[in-house]
Amino acid sequence: MGKLTIKQKLLLKELKDNGLVRLEISYSGGGDDGCIDSYGGYILDDSGKETWIQDSVPQKFQNEFDDYFYEFINENIEWDWINNDGGYGEIHLDVETGEVTIDHSQRHVEGYNYDDLESEIEKVLNGSS
Repeated sequence: MGKLTIKQKLLLKELKDNGLVRLEISYSGGGDDGCIDSYGGYILDDSGKETWIQDSVPQKFQNEFDDYFYEFINENIEWDWINNDGGYGEIHLDVETGEVTIDHSQRHVEGYNYDDLESEIEKVLNGSS
């Protein structure tokens, strides 16, 4: 991972202090473009169970970290997730331990040409039916 700015470090501590235990960052790419799509997180509810909260990540955090996580993806997956069919996935950040993982899926297209096929259409158009 690249170096964090002081502001980014403070924002991470703020998330942790506000009870966020896990952060999920969704991304996607294709054509010739890629982006961070969304941020969401889990907090611990009163029973100690992780609960998904879509709006748990403030916009100021998202704005500050979009470029950081974009580069993080580029540095850590082996596929070109931006060009051609691209790819998509999620970055998982354990706010308690700092552990980061990526679940990535790559899109592939395979083309096949089926010729030399017999059909009733061909027979009709060639006058053999």
